[in-house]
Amino acid sequence: MIFAQAIGKHRFSLLFLLILVLVAYGNSLNNAFLSDDLTEIVQNPNIGSFSNIFNRAFGFIRPFLYWLIFQIGGLNPALFRLSSIFFHLGSVFLIYALFNLLYSKRLGFFVASLFAVHPAISEAVVWISGGMYTQYAFFFLLSFVLYLLSKKRVFLYWLSVATYLFSLMSHPQMPLALFLIFPLFEVTFGSAAGGLKKNWPKMLPYLFISLFFALITLNALPERETTLRSVHYQQRGIDNPIAIVTIAVTSYLEMIFFPKTLTLYHSELAFSQIQFIIRLLITIALLAGTLISFKKNKFIFFWLSFFLIALSPTLTPLRLNWVVAERYLYLPIVGILALAGLWFDKLVSSAKFRQTGYILFAITIILFTSRTIVRNIDWRSEDNLWIATGKTSPSSPNAHNNLGDVYGRRGDKFTALQEFQKAIALKPDYGDAYHNLANTYKELNEPEKALENYQNALKYNPNLWQSYQNIGAVYFEQKKYDLALLNFQKAAQINPKNLSLQNAIGIIYLNMGDKDKAREIFKQLLNIDPDNQILKQELLETNK
Repeated sequence: MIFAQAIGKHRFSLLFLLILVLVAYGNSLNNAFLSDDLTEIVQNPNIGSFSNIFNRAFGFIRPFLYWLIFQIGGLNPALFRLSSIFFHLGSVFLIYALFNLLYSKRLGFFVASLFAVHPAISEAVVWISGGMYTQYAFFFLLSFVLYLLSKKRVFLYWLSVATYLFSLMSHPQMPLALFLIFPLFEVTFGSAAGGLKKNWPKMLPYLFISLFFALITLNALPERETTLRSVHYQQRGIDNPIAIVTIAVTSYLEMIFFPKTLTLYHSELAFSQIQFIIRLLITIALLAGTLISFKKNKFIFFWLSFFLIALSPTLTPLRLNWVVAERYLYLPIVGILALAGLWFDKLVSSAKFRQTGYILFAITIILFTSRTIVRNIDWRSEDNLWIATGKTSPSSPNAHNNLGDVYGRRGDKFTALQEFQKAIALKPDYGDAYHNLANTYKELNEPEKALENYQNALKYNPNLWQSYQNIGAVYFEQKKYDLALLNFQKAAQINPKNLSLQNAIGIIYLNMGDKDKAREIFKQLLNIDPDNQILKQELLETNK
């Protein structure tokens, strides 16, 4: 009854926020699966397996969500993307509730509206694989709201702890520092209820949960480092922490206030000495302003601190994540939007500037919504995404490698060659670019150049079983069956579960005249896939 009354009281604001989200993201529903979506969802053979949900003991929420969506609609990208939009809408409503509880309905409306349509966080909403950012943010915001409501309701407090746990189960890194928000709130605003001195025991469950997941994250670091080196060719090393913090913080501020240049790969991070000094001064001013505001203005102190705390897990010099990525900004942006909302609120509180304030707010919402709608078009297809990324990130080898794929699919092989070569020039150890360059030479009927670049690919990434496979295919076409067999066997050693590699080995044996070995392989494969008509035909060939 109380809940229904609260909804009724705020129904027009909530309806407006719903409309904002639908308008901003409605044109993204028909977008395709992109980038990591392909490996995580489309090419994942276990996407529909319920047992696969629990392969990650403390991170089963997202696999369960994928499983559920797959059961409902199969590989329908609209349904997968809709889940991220729902989490985003939930976060919008929670931000409205949060500021309404702490300050006023009008301020909650301003901040939630800005968050609903801000283009700098659209990557986390539109990109299905980025949905873990909307997910962890939703559960944290729910946890914080429940904490605020739990002063006299013990049940709500433990529900807050549970949803905080869900936040950490949604993302392996981003929520690790968020336990600090609860004591920060008590220090800043909790004096009337005893503050941290009285309520510190309530902080302990949040702290222990974070420490537990921090240990899990530390244990996973070697695997994370291996993935970054093998997939993204990230070099080991430690960067200058002052430079990392300065570049990251100022880049995010630039995206928040001037969201013109949005891209999947923020590679244009080289600045002149003067530019860096200016950015360093801005960062120092932000940090100093945060500290000074503790005495001067608790609102500014809390929300600037919120921004920095929520962002802090990514501000590492250890090369374990990108220096700047729009999806990282999803929750931290609330801290800066709170200040923007406060400015609008102050403006409309003045009789002199009330009309001006509402006009400026309306213009801001229209501009942000329009930019988000345009950005959604970049995520419509693989071609759209990589062409847009290539324009905004010309220093990114990843962008040029993916552009090569685009031109290759379009049949423009010579432009594809140029893009792969640009990627290699930017990153000389880029194994995947060498592999794609070799594929293009193979398609252009230049087998020697193809073999040379497959070897280069394996030099920098020995785990590229596809290069061994394709070398084997080149030799098979040249009837060099012994070399073909050797390379297919190496590919199968790296990827033993790939049945097509085993089948190819059987075909090579058959062409070499070793029907017994071919027959043995085909029989083994038929035991796994007894209805495979191609295998049955191949088995018949061994009896001729």
